[in-house]
Amino acid sequence: MVSPIRAMREKMKANRNSAGETLPVIAASPDTLELRLIELEADRQTLKSFNAIADKIEHKRTVLMPKYRPLAEAYLAGSTTYENPIFSEVVLWLFDIGELDTFIEWCLKAIELNVPTPERIKRDWQTFCADSIHQWATEQVKNEQSVEPYFSQVFERIQSDEWRLHEKVSAKFYKLAGQNLLRGEDGTVKATHVGNVETLQAALELLKKADNLDSKAQVSDLIKNRIPARIKALTDGTNL
Repeated sequence: MVSPIRAMREKMKANRNSAGETLPVIAASPDTLELRLIELEADRQTLKSFNAIADKIEHKRTVLMPKYRPLAEAYLAGSTTYENPIFSEVVLWLFDIGELDTFIEWCLKAIELNVPTPERIKRDWQTFCADSIHQWATEQVKNEQSVEPYFSQVFERIQSDEWRLHEKVSAKFYKLAGQNLLRGEDGTVKATHVGNVETLQAALELLKKADNLDSKAQVSDLIKNRIPARIKALTDGTNL
């Protein structure tokens, strides 16, 4: 695996002109960035020394973010666009420490600037952002907490085809959106929780989309049996 430092050095070599001078597209201060990348690599190794996830998160929040966030903000405020592994790393940390507003905002900025994800992340920013927010939303549901506004901010981009993701990734969002319409106060997903036909039909359409995108989405019982039965009961005025 190529380290961020090695990647930057290779890019600097590739962008030298015939006089041996580094072209300005690499960075406003490529030497400074390279030194910072050496520091980042050392700090990442230190981070690996923590066993507990909670300790890693706290180290990111109290030590790494104050150190590297100003560099990422300066990069965004600058007028030159270049590959910046520090910015990319800070975006990941934003999710880890729970700053989801800025996480989504900076993911969108990374997409706009065509900045690659860190080399160990084998997904583009759209997919990484979607996976991360779905992971967070799933935990929120388990804890009986709201998934908004972050779930909808991502789901709207999937529904509109602004983000063309792998079908299984998109299916997870349609499934959770449909399930949430059927979720009762106790956290369980049941068609009988819902007394409104329009809501049931909306859930049905979302779950059908999930099933069409991924046949292993495990929503067929709701689609074929539970929701139609509940709609029939409400329409007929029976078994309420």
